[in-house]
Amino acid sequence: MPYNRSPCTTRTRDCCVRPAWTRIPRWRVFTGALGRGKRCRSCQRGAGGAVGAIVHLAVAVEPDDYSLPKTPFSTNVQGTYNVFDAARREDASKVVVVGSAPVHLMPLDGSKVDARSALHTTAGSDHLYDLTKRLHEEIARDFCETYSMNAVVLRAGHVVDGVEGVDMEGTALERLEYCRGGWVCRHDLAQACLKALSFGAKGYQSFHIIGSREAREHFDVERAEDELGFHPRVTFET
Repeated sequence: MPYNRSPCTTRTRDCCVRPAWTRIPRWRVFTGALGRGKRCRSCQRGAGGAVGAIVHLAVAVEPDDYSLPKTPFSTNVQGTYNVFDAARREDASKVVVVGSAPVHLMPLDGSKVDARSALHTTAGSDHLYDLTKRLHEEIARDFCETYSMNAVVLRAGHVVDGVEGVDMEGTALERLEYCRGGWVCRHDLAQACLKALSFGAKGYQSFHIIGSREAREHFDVERAEDELGFHPRVTFET
């Protein structure tokens, strides 16, 4: 999601999602096929070369996307490379990457997970997803180290709508067991993106963005509060 003063005319399949917030200056939603470097770069050029920052939200999400590696590697891995390559070419000031916290692996080994450490993966059915999200982060880290770029990775918990009390498929949260204790409200995640855009630290930065109070026992969410200034409004306390 490049920040720019000119409209986007690219009309391909969506690679960005309109954010939940409304008060953000000079933002444009760009769409394109992230797995195709040429289109991703043309989307940046269509901005007139005045890209301030990019919020990278794209991820393979369809039910069958992880049955084979082609789609998740194209979107999550090659797509992330293409975003950073475009950001480097356009001299964007920052890339904010919405990643994933390993809340589906709780309980972990008992120690608190530091967002600056390598992303945990599992040998189970989620391995392909976990692997591509780990590579997603490593691409961001490499571009920051190699090209002196700036990136903030937000390891989000399982995203739900804490205001409406439902998950993204409309299931009431009181009936939802998946990743309970590791949720984040989508509106809070949007606010975290805003915080990341104004975050002054340089280089590669990574934070856990989880609203559930129980997550404090497993993840270093205090760092997001102390350094990023992120404080979730929805903590899912009963």
